[in-house]
Amino acid sequence: MVEEKFKVRIEKYENEINLYKKSSDRIGYLRLVTAIGAGYYIYKLFKEPILVINIVISSLLLLFFIGLIIYHGKIKEKIQAAEVMIDINNKYLKRISGEWVTFKDIGSEFVDRAHPYSFDLDIVGQESIFQLINITSTWKGRNRLAKVLLDSNFSAEDISKRQKAVDELKDKLELCQFMEYEGKRKSGALESPEKLLAFIKDKNKLFKNKVLKKFLYYMPMVTISVSMVIVVFKLSYLYDLITIFLVLQLLAWAAGLMRISRAFAAISYFKGALEDYEGILKLLENQKFETEMLRDIYGSLFNKDKSAASAIKELTRIAEKIDMRNNGFFFMVLNGLFLWDYQCIFSIESWKEKYSDIIEYWLDTIGEVEALMSISVLNHISDEVTFPIIEEEPMIFEAEDLGHPLISKKARVNNSIKMSRSILIITGSNMSGKTTFLRTIGINLVIAYCGGAVYSKKMRCSKMNMYTSMRITDDLKAGISTFYGELIRIKEIIEGASRQENMIFLIDEIFRGTNSRDRIEGALAVIKNLNREGVMGAITTHDLELCVLEKSERIRNFHFKEYYKDNKIYFDYKLKSGVSKTTNAKYLMKIVGIEL
Repeated sequence: MVEEKFKVRIEKYENEINLYKKSSDRIGYLRLVTAIGAGYYIYKLFKEPILVINIVISSLLLLFFIGLIIYHGKIKEKIQAAEVMIDINNKYLKRISGEWVTFKDIGSEFVDRAHPYSFDLDIVGQESIFQLINITSTWKGRNRLAKVLLDSNFSAEDISKRQKAVDELKDKLELCQFMEYEGKRKSGALESPEKLLAFIKDKNKLFKNKVLKKFLYYMPMVTISVSMVIVVFKLSYLYDLITIFLVLQLLAWAAGLMRISRAFAAISYFKGALEDYEGILKLLENQKFETEMLRDIYGSLFNKDKSAASAIKELTRIAEKIDMRNNGFFFMVLNGLFLWDYQCIFSIESWKEKYSDIIEYWLDTIGEVEALMSISVLNHISDEVTFPIIEEEPMIFEAEDLGHPLISKKARVNNSIKMSRSILIITGSNMSGKTTFLRTIGINLVIAYCGGAVYSKKMRCSKMNMYTSMRITDDLKAGISTFYGELIRIKEIIEGASRQENMIFLIDEIFRGTNSRDRIEGALAVIKNLNREGVMGAITTHDLELCVLEKSERIRNFHFKEYYKDNKIYFDYKLKSGVSKTTNAKYLMKIVGIEL
């Protein structure tokens, strides 16, 4: 079972937590004993004649106590890490069971009702494919995943490369999970890095005067050197000179404090994100990839001349130095002695010179890796997926046992279909599966065009532009009724067809918002406009009159049907050839209590 590998991992981390907690308890007791012992010998130093043995023992106990504190902290970090990994694996189990609909990140800001297909096919938003597969932890990764789902302008060759990369990642579950963990450790990477990038790309220097910059850079060296000579040789008549040097440095620091603080704001704010990126890069640096796309990504991140890992590590260390100024006492001492803030500024400026032109590319590349890993989630949670064949030949779509990825395995019903160069008219009673079938076609095509594995035993498809018309709603503020909204949508589809742009359309319950006569005449006109070279698709309808169009060479009839048993209605959700012969509206009315 697919679930088993996640349950095994959860059990492993639970066992680790138990062991770490036992170690934590032992260290806690040992810390207490050590603290008491150190306190006792320190007490003896004050109450008894000073003995070397007491000094040595108290010193050793204090050092041991400090070491225990550090080690205890590391144990606690390991417990927290294991808890996060358990949560990550539980989320995979929820993806399998259908509980993923509770995940908080639904990509709501990417929802666009005017998009050619995303709103109708549940690509982003509540109960969407984005909500199901998203394991990105960086802002760039999250946005990259949304972009490839909403606008996957990849060639057949590009899709093939992406498929191979995703196929390799499907065997690297541990890497994918640790990537997700690294991005969640500091919870800073999901912040938009635009402010940080704007700061990094700004190459204006704090001091354009090179002489002044050199003076500020070397002044602390002179101050410390002169002060040491005066102190070591006990030149008491020059002690005032030390004070003068320190005051001058503090005045120089105070003069640029406002500009310095503004420059540090972006770095300090994104320190957590930088640490996340550093952890991610360390993880990737230790990997060996086989496929072309992942090897290229690795090469671009870990180039010998400019390594993303080295660059981010260097910037993180600068951020840590900047953070040292947050301690009030050290703030004054560091700047009084070393002009610390200026040294940090000079380090940042030097870093910008080396890396400012490539840093955004690196962050985008990390985002691409995360997006690919998110797409590989479908391989991790299902054994019913396969990589489709992307044909160079236009107007191809064939699938065997095609299923909807957002429907749980227990409830999912698969259908086979060959609709290459065809227009399908699909009839059937209410709730029989017509709309779900259209969405099944559409969402699997979206996944296929991202380089993902689809819910099908076998699937062949061409790269096609996709248009849908399913969830049509009114817009009272704009004065648009449901029917008028659908007209606008259908017009966009017809305009796409007029360009003969290798297109697939999916239209659900065409013109449901008007009377039957107008609906039939309008639907006939639409199908006539769409029945041209370079266009294929499917339309669902209750109007059996449209089925006469099957006389045309490219138009074919299919249907879904219900059956009755023990005075109850049942659906098999299986696609069948031909025209529907049944209706169930009266029966459904009776079920809900409407008397006829």
